Amino acid sequence: MEMKRFVNYLMVAGIVITLVSTGAIAQDRPSSTSEDAVPATVPNQAAPASFTTFKNYADGTFHLRAKEYVSGMQRGGHNLLIWKNPGLNLSQYSSLKVMEFGGRLLPPQANFPYDPHVALFNSVFRSSLKLPQRESPDSLLIEGAVVECNPGSRAARALVGFGAGRAGCGVVCEVYEPGKTGPSIRIYTRETNASGNWGGDSFGMLNNLMSQIAVRLAQTLTTTVAVR
Repeated sequence: MEMKRFVNYLMVAGIVITLVSTGAIAQDRPSSTSEDAVPATVPNQAAPASFTTFKNYADGTFHLRAKEYVSGMQRGGHNLLIWKNPGLNLSQYSSLKVMEFGGRLLPPQANFPYDPHVALFNSVFRSSLKLPQRESPDSLLIEGAVVECNPGSRAARALVGFGAGRAGCGVVCEVYEPGKTGPSIRIYTRETNASGNWGGDSFGMLNNLMSQIAVRLAQTLTTTVAVR
Protein backbone atom coordinates (compact mmCIF):
# COMPACT_ATOMS: atom_id res chain seq x y z
CA MET A 1 0.00 0.00 0.00
CA GLU A 2 2.78 2.44 0.94
CA MET A 3 4.64 1.62 -2.28
CA LYS A 4 1.49 2.26 -4.30
CA ARG A 5 1.03 5.65 -2.63
CA PHE A 6 4.65 6.53 -3.34
CA VAL A 7 4.30 5.57 -7.00
CA ASN A 8 1.11 7.64 -7.25
CA TYR A 9 2.91 10.62 -5.68
CA LEU A 10 5.75 10.32 -8.19
CA MET A 11 3.24 10.23 -11.05
CA VAL A 12 1.45 13.35 -9.79
CA ALA A 13 4.74 15.15 -9.21
CA GLY A 14 5.89 14.28 -12.73
CA ILE A 15 2.67 15.62 -14.21
CA VAL A 16 2.94 18.87 -12.24
CA ILE A 17 6.57 19.34 -13.24
CA THR A 18 5.57 18.90 -16.89
CA LEU A 19 2.73 21.40 -16.51
CA VAL A 20 4.99 23.94 -14.84
CA SER A 21 7.67 23.59 -17.49
CA THR A 22 5.15 24.02 -20.31
CA GLY A 23 3.41 26.96 -18.63
CA ALA A 24 0.12 25.20 -17.92
CA ILE A 25 0.67 25.93 -14.21
CA ALA A 26 2.13 29.40 -14.41
CA GLN A 27 3.93 31.28 -11.74
CA ASP A 28 1.98 34.05 -10.03
CA ARG A 29 4.02 36.41 -12.22
CA PRO A 30 7.21 36.22 -14.29
CA SER A 31 10.38 35.54 -12.34
CA SER A 32 12.29 38.75 -11.72
CA THR A 33 15.76 37.22 -11.42
CA SER A 34 17.51 33.92 -11.71
CA GLU A 35 16.19 31.21 -9.40
CA ASP A 36 19.72 30.82 -8.02
CA ALA A 37 20.53 32.30 -4.63
CA VAL A 38 23.35 34.82 -4.24
CA PRO A 39 26.42 32.98 -5.57
CA ALA A 40 29.06 31.80 -3.11
CA THR A 41 31.81 33.39 -5.15
CA VAL A 42 31.84 36.02 -7.85
CA PRO A 43 34.65 36.55 -10.40
CA ASN A 44 37.08 39.06 -8.89
CA GLN A 45 37.09 41.55 -11.71
CA ALA A 46 36.04 45.14 -12.13
CA ALA A 47 32.39 45.68 -12.96
CA PRO A 48 31.76 47.06 -16.47
CA ALA A 49 31.98 50.86 -16.38
CA SER A 50 28.40 51.31 -17.62
CA PHE A 51 27.01 49.18 -14.78
CA THR A 52 28.85 50.50 -11.73
CA THR A 53 25.56 51.85 -10.37
CA PHE A 54 21.97 50.63 -10.50
CA LYS A 55 20.98 54.09 -11.79
CA ASN A 56 22.39 53.20 -15.20
CA TYR A 57 19.84 50.43 -15.75
CA ALA A 58 16.70 51.08 -17.76
CA ASP A 59 13.36 50.47 -16.06
CA GLY A 60 12.48 46.81 -15.60
CA THR A 61 15.82 45.45 -16.83
CA PHE A 62 17.90 44.53 -13.77
CA HIS A 63 17.02 40.83 -13.96
CA LEU A 64 18.44 40.70 -17.48
CA ARG A 65 21.89 42.00 -16.46
CA ALA A 66 22.20 41.21 -12.76
CA LYS A 67 25.44 39.27 -13.29
CA GLU A 68 27.06 42.41 -14.66
CA TYR A 69 26.11 44.32 -11.53
CA VAL A 70 27.53 41.75 -9.09
CA SER A 71 30.74 41.24 -11.06
CA GLY A 72 33.68 42.07 -8.80
CA MET A 73 31.66 41.82 -5.58
CA GLN A 74 32.75 39.65 -2.66
CA ARG A 75 30.69 37.60 -0.24
CA GLY A 76 29.85 39.72 2.79
CA GLY A 77 27.56 37.35 4.65
CA HIS A 78 24.57 35.06 4.14
CA ASN A 79 23.13 35.73 0.67
CA LEU A 80 24.94 39.06 0.54
CA LEU A 81 27.53 40.46 -1.86
CA ILE A 82 29.44 43.71 -1.34
CA TRP A 83 31.92 45.91 -3.18
CA LYS A 84 33.93 48.74 -1.58
CA ASN A 85 36.04 51.40 -3.20
CA PRO A 86 39.69 50.57 -2.33
CA GLY A 87 41.07 52.78 0.41
CA LEU A 88 37.61 53.81 1.54
CA ASN A 89 37.40 55.74 4.83
CA LEU A 90 33.98 56.96 5.91
CA SER A 91 34.86 57.96 9.47
CA GLN A 92 34.82 61.66 8.55
CA TYR A 93 31.03 61.57 8.07
CA SER A 94 28.51 61.96 10.87
CA SER A 95 25.17 60.83 9.47
CA LEU A 96 23.21 59.24 6.64
CA LYS A 97 20.57 60.55 4.30
CA VAL A 98 18.44 57.55 3.29
CA MET A 99 16.43 57.79 0.09
CA GLU A 100 13.32 55.72 -0.60
CA PHE A 101 14.03 52.44 -2.39
CA GLY A 102 11.84 52.19 -5.48
CA GLY A 103 10.66 49.38 -7.72
CA ARG A 104 11.35 50.78 -11.19
CA LEU A 105 13.92 48.05 -11.94
CA LEU A 106 11.40 45.25 -11.35
CA PRO A 107 10.10 43.46 -14.47
CA PRO A 108 6.92 45.02 -15.82
CA GLN A 109 3.75 43.02 -15.18
CA ALA A 110 0.05 43.73 -14.79
CA ASN A 111 -1.37 41.08 -12.47
CA PHE A 112 0.67 41.42 -9.30
CA PRO A 113 1.11 44.53 -7.08
CA TYR A 114 4.69 45.36 -6.13
CA ASP A 115 3.93 48.49 -4.12
CA PRO A 116 2.85 46.92 -0.78
CA HIS A 117 6.01 44.83 -0.58
CA VAL A 118 8.31 47.70 -1.61
CA ALA A 119 6.67 49.91 1.02
CA LEU A 120 7.16 47.23 3.69
CA PHE A 121 10.84 46.91 2.80
CA ASN A 122 11.38 50.67 3.18
CA SER A 123 9.59 50.75 6.54
CA VAL A 124 11.51 47.81 8.03
CA PHE A 125 14.82 49.01 6.59
CA ARG A 126 14.58 52.51 8.07
CA SER A 127 13.46 51.27 11.47
CA SER A 128 16.25 48.66 11.58
CA LEU A 129 19.10 51.00 10.58
CA LYS A 130 21.01 51.88 13.76
CA LEU A 131 22.86 54.90 12.38
CA PRO A 132 22.11 58.67 12.60
CA GLN A 133 19.72 59.62 9.81
CA ARG A 134 19.58 63.31 8.94
CA GLU A 135 20.43 65.63 6.07
CA SER A 136 23.60 67.69 6.49
CA PRO A 137 26.60 68.71 4.33
CA ASP A 138 28.62 65.71 5.54
CA SER A 139 25.84 63.13 5.29
CA LEU A 140 26.46 59.97 3.32
CA LEU A 141 23.75 59.31 0.76
CA ILE A 142 22.09 55.87 0.82
CA GLU A 143 20.22 54.93 -2.36
CA GLY A 144 18.93 51.65 -3.68
CA ALA A 145 16.19 49.71 -5.39
CA VAL A 146 14.09 46.59 -4.98
CA VAL A 147 15.17 44.43 -7.91
CA GLU A 148 13.23 41.23 -7.24
CA CYS A 149 9.73 40.59 -5.90
CA ASN A 150 8.69 37.22 -7.26
CA PRO A 151 5.90 35.17 -5.62
CA GLY A 152 6.87 32.07 -7.57
CA SER A 153 4.24 29.35 -7.99
CA ARG A 154 2.18 28.21 -5.02
CA ALA A 155 0.92 25.21 -7.03
CA ALA A 156 4.46 24.04 -7.74
CA ARG A 157 5.48 24.52 -4.10
CA ALA A 158 2.49 22.51 -2.86
CA LEU A 159 2.46 19.70 -5.41
CA VAL A 160 6.10 19.33 -6.43
CA GLY A 161 8.23 20.56 -3.55
CA PHE A 162 12.01 20.15 -3.64
CA GLY A 163 12.42 23.92 -4.12
CA ALA A 164 10.09 24.21 -7.11
CA GLY A 165 8.07 27.41 -7.41
CA ARG A 166 10.14 29.29 -4.86
CA ALA A 167 9.44 32.93 -4.08
CA GLY A 168 12.31 35.41 -4.14
CA CYS A 169 13.09 39.01 -3.14
CA GLY A 170 16.23 41.07 -3.70
CA VAL A 171 17.56 44.61 -3.34
CA VAL A 172 20.61 46.63 -4.30
CA CYS A 173 22.00 49.43 -2.12
CA GLU A 174 24.67 52.04 -2.80
CA VAL A 175 26.52 54.45 -0.51
CA TYR A 176 27.63 57.82 -1.92
CA GLU A 177 30.04 60.30 -0.38
CA PRO A 178 28.99 63.98 -0.59
CA GLY A 179 29.64 65.50 -4.01
CA LYS A 180 30.60 62.20 -5.68
CA THR A 181 28.71 60.69 -8.61
CA GLY A 182 29.98 57.14 -8.22
CA PRO A 183 29.15 54.86 -5.27
CA SER A 184 31.77 54.08 -2.63
CA ILE A 185 29.95 50.90 -1.56
CA ARG A 186 27.59 48.64 -3.51
CA ILE A 187 25.55 45.87 -1.88
CA TYR A 188 23.33 43.15 -3.33
CA THR A 189 21.27 40.82 -1.15
CA ARG A 190 18.60 38.28 -1.95
CA GLU A 191 16.45 35.69 -0.16
CA THR A 192 14.15 32.88 -1.34
CA ASN A 193 11.59 30.53 0.19
CA ALA A 194 9.74 27.47 -1.07
CA SER A 195 8.13 26.21 2.16
CA GLY A 196 4.75 26.58 3.83
CA ASN A 197 1.47 24.71 4.24
CA TRP A 198 0.03 23.93 0.83
CA GLY A 199 2.68 26.07 -0.83
CA GLY A 200 2.38 28.98 1.58
CA ASP A 201 0.55 32.26 1.08
CA SER A 202 2.47 34.18 -1.58
CA PHE A 203 1.64 37.63 -0.21
CA GLY A 204 2.72 36.74 3.31
CA MET A 205 5.79 34.91 2.03
CA LEU A 206 6.97 37.98 0.11
CA ASN A 207 6.44 40.23 3.12
CA ASN A 208 8.53 37.85 5.22
CA LEU A 209 11.31 37.80 2.64
CA MET A 210 11.27 41.60 2.31
CA SER A 211 11.55 41.94 6.08
CA GLN A 212 14.51 39.54 6.17
CA ILE A 213 16.52 41.37 3.54
CA ALA A 214 15.62 44.78 5.01
CA VAL A 215 17.02 43.76 8.41
CA ARG A 216 20.06 42.14 6.81
CA LEU A 217 20.85 45.24 4.76
CA ALA A 218 20.40 47.54 7.77
CA GLN A 219 22.72 45.39 9.88
CA THR A 220 25.31 45.32 7.08
CA LEU A 221 25.31 49.11 6.77
CA THR A 222 25.43 49.53 10.54
CA THR A 223 28.62 47.47 10.74
CA THR A 224 30.17 48.66 7.47
CA VAL A 225 29.55 52.42 7.50
CA ALA A 226 31.48 53.72 10.54
CA VAL A 227 30.12 57.24 10.88
CA ARG A 228 31.34 59.22 13.90
